Amino acid sequence: MSEENGNLKDIKKHEDCNDEIQAEEKREKFTRLSKRLAYLLRYGACKEGLVVDDNGYVNLNDLMTVNLLHDYTREDVLEAIKTSVSYKKKQRYEWREREGAVYIRAAYLRNFEKNPFHFGTKVKTLFETATTYIIDNLDNFDLQDFPDEHILRDMMRRLKRQKKLSHKALQTLLAPTVTRLDLEGVYLTNKTLATIWTQCPDLVAVSLKDCGYIMTDTVLNKFTQNLPQLERLNLCSCTHLSSKCLAILSKNSTKLKVLHIGNISSLTYTAVLNFMTSSKALTFLDVYCLKTTLEEYRTLTKLAKKQELELILKEPRHKTAEVKEEEIEATLSSELWDSDHEEQTL
Repeated sequence: MSEENGNLKDIKKHEDCNDEIQAEEKREKFTRLSKRLAYLLRYGACKEGLVVDDNGYVNLNDLMTVNLLHDYTREDVLEAIKTSVSYKKKQRYEWREREGAVYIRAAYLRNFEKNPFHFGTKVKTLFETATTYIIDNLDNFDLQDFPDEHILRDMMRRLKRQKKLSHKALQTLLAPTVTRLDLEGVYLTNKTLATIWTQCPDLVAVSLKDCGYIMTDTVLNKFTQNLPQLERLNLCSCTHLSSKCLAILSKNSTKLKVLHIGNISSLTYTAVLNFMTSSKALTFLDVYCLKTTLEEYRTLTKLAKKQELELILKEPRHKTAEVKEEEIEATLSSELWDSDHEEQTL
């Protein structure tokens, strides 16, 4: 009888673990869907060939034809649209019915990339023709007094996509009117960084994600000293940084509101705690991969709640959960553990 009870307990453990695995996979799938919807409904709808009306709405039936959503059902998308809220508990998306069809849009941050062609044709617009010509002949232009930041950033985005955003191109395109700069994955040198803070002293947002080969504590110190207006900074995967970088940011970037600094293994709990305590303007902090104990995790999340700070931090696993996984992994088939981790998220 005791042996039978033991077997029943083992089966219950297996079932509980299966439920946890399925719940985790569902959360990961929902997260990927949320990111793709954010891209499509805030930036990429026109680029993906969708029709966007004057108020930013897209027909749901048209949206479902985009390849990015081929793994999701109409019901999945509607559920994400209706349940997704920001950390301030505001609805991220809006929907309405019109003439028997459902239309959806992002509630905020809509900034669609332009369709390069006249609607319904393959004839390039005048804007597209002129922009392409300038990009192909940058050496012939002086854009330091160019007043339109959006167009300059659009040119840099195109060159980056073509892997042609060189130091020379940045020298031409970095005008004082530029306040936001996305350099994720771009090859940078110390000379390029100096050009950035010299020509764009009023930058408020910079992404240096995946620029770990250049970004050290020393370089970050000089970079932030010369850009005192920074409010948003992405340093994810800048793996040459140490925990000292947070003290540097606390000292130099007193206006910093948003910091992404995930995937840096050298960060410590103490450094993050001190940074959260001293950075009075901070509203968002991404330190997802920071290793903490359960007590440290609770301390950080409690402080974040007190400061009304959105904190992205991975919860540490309980020891009992780790033991349970080890027990079950020995008996379950590998199929139960093969979740879809190859699919890239936006």
